[in-house]
Amino acid sequence: MSAISKGVLVELGSLVLAALLAVGVSAAPAAAQAASEGLLPDLRTVVPKHLGIMNEHQREILRFTNGIANTGDGPWRLRPLYPSPGSVGTQDAIQELLDADGNLVSETVVSQFEFHEEHHHWHVAAVARFEIHAGSLTGPIYGTAAVKTGLCLLDWYKLEDNARTIERVYWDCVFSYQGVSVGWVDQYNQAIEGQQMDITGAPAGKYYLVSLANPDGVFLEKDRANNVAWIAFMLSRDSNGNPKLRLTGEHSLCDSPGLCGEQRVNR
Repeated sequence: MSAISKGVLVELGSLVLAALLAVGVSAAPAAAQAASEGLLPDLRTVVPKHLGIMNEHQREILRFTNGIANTGDGPWRLRPLYPSPGSVGTQDAIQELLDADGNLVSETVVSQFEFHEEHHHWHVAAVARFEIHAGSLTGPIYGTAAVKTGLCLLDWYKLEDNARTIERVYWDCVFSYQGVSVGWVDQYNQAIEGQQMDITGAPAGKYYLVSLANPDGVFLEKDRANNVAWIAFMLSRDSNGNPKLRLTGEHSLCDSPGLCGEQRVNR
């Protein structure tokens, strides 16, 4: 992991605080109430990887791989109100909390399921927010480059080690349950729809790609202050104005190799 300056750490703390203030509520009351009823997940963003700029229909598109890990005490488990395969539109997404014996102890409407036409399955709304900041982590968001996205939640790979496929609990997003088990990561790679941001015409300079899980604070979890991860890159342009991206080696601090993305596999 690269060395991170004290100044960058201060900026990161400010960014996390701003993210919490933006949702207008503290995580503590909801988490405390839920903790008395069941085991909470803890959503952690894995450092984004595989950054690259593509020219798509005369637009300059930054693509990247993003993953959300669950390092909590219980699964991040959601079900639709009406689990009918092949239906369209939107419907309530209900988060379930289990006890240590796997018994259901509470259920709360936290979000919406949206049928995603491009992927032909259900997505949970407002799972993550992507931003590009110019100059510093607290610098201005470039243009309109702030995107909130819904995702299909799966056990895709183990956060810290390899796992046999049979160990997965959450397999697909067609109907019934979605989720991420404790110690697992759900991931979308850079080629998949939704894993992009428009940076057309961005001037040369230093930028920060920031990814925040649970941006609206709607999902019940242990700690919302650890939901953000970022990676820095330099953008340059050649004599024809074509963009080129170079990673600086700077990224958010990681508690483990898995959260730095070392176990990452493409999906």
